[in-house]
Amino acid sequence: MTNQAKTPRFSAEVRERAVRMVFEHRSDHASQWAAIVSIAAKIGCTAQTLSNWVRQAARGRLPVAAGQLSLALEFAGNGIPVFPVSARDKRPITEHSFHEASTDQTKIATWWRRNPSALVSAPTGAPTGFWVLDIDKGGHDAFNHLLARLGCETVEDLSPAWVKTPSGGLHLYFILDPDTTPRTRASDIAAHIDTRGLGGSIVLPGNVLPDSRAYQWAGPFASICDAPKAPRGLLWLATFNARERREIRERPELLSALRNADPTRWATTFKAWRDEEAARILARCGPTDDDDGMRRQALHDLHSAASEYAGLQDGRRAKLFSIACRLARYVSHGVVSEAELSAALISAARTNGALSKHGMRWAESAIRRAMAAGSRDALPPLARSFRSEARP
Repeated sequence: MTNQAKTPRFSAEVRERAVRMVFEHRSDHASQWAAIVSIAAKIGCTAQTLSNWVRQAARGRLPVAAGQLSLALEFAGNGIPVFPVSARDKRPITEHSFHEASTDQTKIATWWRRNPSALVSAPTGAPTGFWVLDIDKGGHDAFNHLLARLGCETVEDLSPAWVKTPSGGLHLYFILDPDTTPRTRASDIAAHIDTRGLGGSIVLPGNVLPDSRAYQWAGPFASICDAPKAPRGLLWLATFNARERREIRERPELLSALRNADPTRWATTFKAWRDEEAARILARCGPTDDDDGMRRQALHDLHSAASEYAGLQDGRRAKLFSIACRLARYVSHGVVSEAELSAALISAARTNGALSKHGMRWAESAIRRAMAAGSRDALPPLARSFRSEARP
């Protein structure tokens, strides 16, 4: 008589999912055993069998990490693009980070076959249609102050779709309203409170770390699709950073315009105001009736440089020095005064927020250092368009 291998009643995928459910919902029950009893009834196995699977997972004998692939495919099947990040430090495993996030099941399976314990992450913002308020473990006091500021008594008042993280933090999910622009920033609203919006990503609920700690739904809603829209006050904090909010408060007309605007118009309203401010800077150092062609050229270059810097958002600290260096030769040769150059560039720094962030002393020091660095540079050739004979 030939002995046939006994086929397991439950597939590896079912066992992995059952164990993951125990880890995810442990806090919903009085004890781990209570969670096991509840979940075993849903799976159709005995509580003792599921308890054995949990012990095997804890000893590394049951490949719970394979459940990470199931989780990734589940989100992808719901239209949420995903990508893998390291379970150790949450660094992206893909070369281009969240820009490679995909719903392609073949690509996802390849990623997790190579990195079975990788966490499932997704971009926030437009690619997925949601954004997240991320409260670190040390940010609970600041978060309570934020709740009070927004007129909320509990977490659920702000968002019933929230997640507990393995480190003791919270992730609150919000649906992204079209044309709103909550951005990704660290500790901008308050210490240990981050926003994950445009240009960001988040580790999704349901992930289980190798040590069995999990990202688990804790609110009454257990689906990103059930997340609410953010209240206007929170969306304001996520759209404008601390420097921009300070800049807005200092300009009553701009503050009034934004308060009266729909949130979908905030970004365009703010940009339009900055463009108008840049235009005013340009007008102050625009064309002159002076017949000196080199001076006309110098003022044109100053005009262009101030406009360039006023619209800059990235690298503002270093860029002020490099732009001033480029213009210093006009000052050293007496074509324009240092006061003219300083006034234009400091006004531009005020417009793009660099002045409020780094201070007047920084701006003046950068310009002085640039004057010294460029003091021996020769004047550029006079362009034909600035020669006297070229003028009408």
